[in-house]
Amino acid sequence: MKLKQLLIATLFSTFLFATAQAGSLGFGVTGGLIGVSADGTETEGTSGSETETNQSATAGNTGMFGEVYGEYSFGDSERLTLGVAYVPGSVDINNKTLSRTDASQDGYTAQDTGTVKANAEISDHITYYAELLLGAGIYVKAGYSEVDIAVKQSNASGYGTYPDKTLDATTLGIGYKGEWGENGIYKLEGFTSDYDSYSATSTTSNTVKADLDVIGAKFSLGFKF
Repeated sequence: MKLKQLLIATLFSTFLFATAQAGSLGFGVTGGLIGVSADGTETEGTSGSETETNQSATAGNTGMFGEVYGEYSFGDSERLTLGVAYVPGSVDINNKTLSRTDASQDGYTAQDTGTVKANAEISDHITYYAELLLGAGIYVKAGYSEVDIAVKQSNASGYGTYPDKTLDATTLGIGYKGEWGENGIYKLEGFTSDYDSYSATSTTSNTVKADLDVIGAKFSLGFKF
């Protein structure tokens, strides 16, 4: 939380400094394709000294997304850009039946080896970013992202529900920026986001830990003023 507040405060302070200099304000829309992957492990509640652990499962999905953004470019040849991008709507990470193998410990026999239907939904994705123009239209990008995630699962035994969470991420990218018309701008970018681990306890006292990663490409069209 302290790191989040520090990053936002730094970006805000830099933005205030930037607006005091000559520059341009830009707005636009984005369309892109992402691949989302999640690896997780669920541990069931204990019974005395016995603990049953569900081995890791992997879920993934690809999908298209839309995004809106606003940014401010300044400095020599407007080489530095600060901005914010928001993805409305949601994306399902997975929505199919997955194989699962339970491990036994201390002589305890696993009862739920088999399959479990699990999926997670990510929504309200927002990114605060900075871009540095290297030359010839090529830029590098670094940012801080937030996303809401809702985990859902079901099987014959009934594993309860998990609370919704907000995860933070570091986002890195590289792209090409060009101009069209009198005030038009376009971008072609590849990016990756590494999210904090998801950790939660269900209504039936089971715990789950998962890692979420995103990789994608996007194309943006906008105008600058």
